[in-house]
Amino acid sequence: MEFNVFAGILIAIVSILIGAPDMRTDIGVYLNLEAFIMVLGGTFASSLISSSFKEFKYMGAALKTVVKNNQITPVEAVRKLVEISEEAQRSSRQNIVKTAEGVGDGYLKRGLQLVAAGLEKEFIDRALFTDINEINKRHTKYISKIRTMGSFAPMFGMAGTVIGVIQVLKNVTDIENIVSGMALALLTTLYGLFMTSILFLPLANKLKENSQKEIVTKQIIREGILMIYDKEIPLKVEKYLMAFLKSTEKENDKSK
Repeated sequence: MEFNVFAGILIAIVSILIGAPDMRTDIGVYLNLEAFIMVLGGTFASSLISSSFKEFKYMGAALKTVVKNNQITPVEAVRKLVEISEEAQRSSRQNIVKTAEGVGDGYLKRGLQLVAAGLEKEFIDRALFTDINEINKRHTKYISKIRTMGSFAPMFGMAGTVIGVIQVLKNVTDIENIVSGMALALLTTLYGLFMTSILFLPLANKLKENSQKEIVTKQIIREGILMIYDKEIPLKVEKYLMAFLKSTEKENDKSK
């Protein structure tokens, strides 16, 4: 897990404990299984209605990258491409396929295999660009779905509030009924707000950041593959790709 993710979770917990001192002594007051199931279950149910099990499966894989991201960084991609360009200077394109077998990144491996196959440069460029475009579309869709889940959670929180109030008004003479009804009414709203502000929206923003880094990495790999195809010298490959990385990062910063 990245340090900033861990730090954010820790700060959120500490802030809540400081803001609600009685939570440190009697946390049970803030725990209600019915309210939790209503908000979380309702949120996932609504999301499932608007998508499919297959999309949920891939969304789960995307969420794992928040905890553990195995993607190579843009700088690591530049270093790897420079190493491969040095190898390409010493051998033929066909021998690059041996180098490709030892590459951990699937996108880079596919690009090297296309070069080793002796395909035209324009075809390789188009194929790699199409892959980037498809990855970007897929990431955008999953990020949008998680943001949508963030909008569903408060709605089910409000629904729980209405149900709780109805439960209270049904029998105002029963103290136990009033207590359980008000607990449901208030805690569903609280859970809905927490799930949106601490879970779904931060997850969506983190996935967007990871997606931008991955797209930049793949753009660098695409440029590097084309330079390797042209048998450019390693120094030129390194200087060009580092300049490309800096310009791309500036563009992403402006778009935020």
